[in-house]
Amino acid sequence: MIRGSSLLRDRRGVAAMETALVGGLLLVPMLGGAADFGLILAGWAAASRAEQAALLYAFGTGPSASGMESAATAAYGTALPAPTVTASTACYCLPSSSSWDRGSASAVSCSTTCSSGDVLTEFVTVSVSAVFTLPMPLPGVASPYTISSSATARLQ
Repeated sequence: MIRGSSLLRDRRGVAAMETALVGGLLLVPMLGGAADFGLILAGWAAASRAEQAALLYAFGTGPSASGMESAATAAYGTALPAPTVTASTACYCLPSSSSWDRGSASAVSCSTTCSSGDVLTEFVTVSVSAVFTLPMPLPGVASPYTISSSATARLQ
């Protein structure tokens, strides 16, 4: 027969209980945070890959907004939530000395002929965004979490 006082002195199973508590209270949330971080990182990489594919499409075949959007969507992949892709083109008549600075210039038609000394310069802009629902949202990290990436490049 086991007496109550001998149960209080019995230390068998204490390590198993401590391990269970540590696992449940510390390790599981840490693994959940790692899963959230991995999902965000994978989404950022996919958005960046999609943006680059759209710009490469524009450099290779011309500035077709629908073509750039298709190239970005294909490069993004299907493993993550579907992205929202927008692509646009704009032309500017810029002085030949500063053909990269669009600061004060206003957009013109891409078939326009510029005045003397100005160069017709075409830019493309691509934006990729996706909304992720995190499996274990952590305090301070909003869920759903939006990832976005955008780039502008000069074509000519």
